[in-house]
Amino acid sequence: MENLNTNRLILRPWTMDDVEACYLYASSPDVGPNAGWKPHESLEESRELLEQWTAEDYPDIIFAMEEKGTGSIVGSIGLHTDTHRAPSAECRMLGYCIAKEHWGKGFATEAAQAVIDYAFQRLRVKLLTVDHYVDNKGSRRVIEKCHFRYEGTLRRALQIYDGSYRDTCFYSMSAAEYRLNRAKEAGLSLVLPENVSKEASLAYHNEWDTEVSPGAMRLHGRSYEKWLDDTQARRTHASEERAQETAYYFVDRAGRILGAIGLRHELNDYLLHYAGHIGYGMRPTCRGKGLAPYMLALGLEKARERGLTRVLVTCDDENLPSAGTIEACGGELENKVEEDGRLTRRYWIQI
Repeated sequence: MENLNTNRLILRPWTMDDVEACYLYASSPDVGPNAGWKPHESLEESRELLEQWTAEDYPDIIFAMEEKGTGSIVGSIGLHTDTHRAPSAECRMLGYCIAKEHWGKGFATEAAQAVIDYAFQRLRVKLLTVDHYVDNKGSRRVIEKCHFRYEGTLRRALQIYDGSYRDTCFYSMSAAEYRLNRAKEAGLSLVLPENVSKEASLAYHNEWDTEVSPGAMRLHGRSYEKWLDDTQARRTHASEERAQETAYYFVDRAGRILGAIGLRHELNDYLLHYAGHIGYGMRPTCRGKGLAPYMLALGLEKARERGLTRVLVTCDDENLPSAGTIEACGGELENKVEEDGRLTRRYWIQI
């Protein structure tokens, strides 16, 4: 377990030296009940809790939130087992609490963003969940700022320390949604080819030593104008061999082309077995920068806008970077199929 750094906080493992700091915020009558646990009545209670959290076999990951500069503990945040999900769901549940004197400073949101990054980038979870009691407006604001998707409110969902039941609001974030959120925060987007200049488009094509990827962006001996006309026509017309498809360039905030995606609107027999709904490629000079999952996540959003609920994405069995991209967006490997002596991985992504 490593330290995580934010602008104002160090998120670090708890130690047994933190007993008094833990008791200081955990003894407040206004902190624990918001999270469903009884305020600590003695240092011994805090010591027993930290003994659990610091044990080698403890299943959850709990960080102390230490304020930079002062070194004071302002709260706790962690990734827990979500008992509402299947044990095999590759899921974690986010939980946090803030000392009362630090409410309203934005520490919970700041820490949550760092732990969300840790969950998806380091632990590679496929789903992150979080919940709050219906009357906890502060926690709701944190969750909304972090862009979790509201799932619903379950009445009498949880029984707390005093025996009472609490109605609870549940939220979640998939791996693809996480990448989509971060892509938009970074100013990344997908644009139609007609919204990119001819010069920029040809510069993208000319940078490739091999065939341009995805296939939707290949000129195949056509002029740029003919390719653009054909690309636009493919959005509404299909042949027996080729499905309807919308091509997009992947661009940064300044409009520079970083890659491209081809989104097939439906699957014919060949696409179902080998090529899938989405083909994509990163510009050669933009590879190795971790951008591909953001491009794929933006493509998945376009697929959802078309009414798709799950998407098939494939890659060569030996293309480990592409496999990593698909898995970073929550791809579940269904199988591997052979075509002309080449193995293809077939992944499904729920959207």
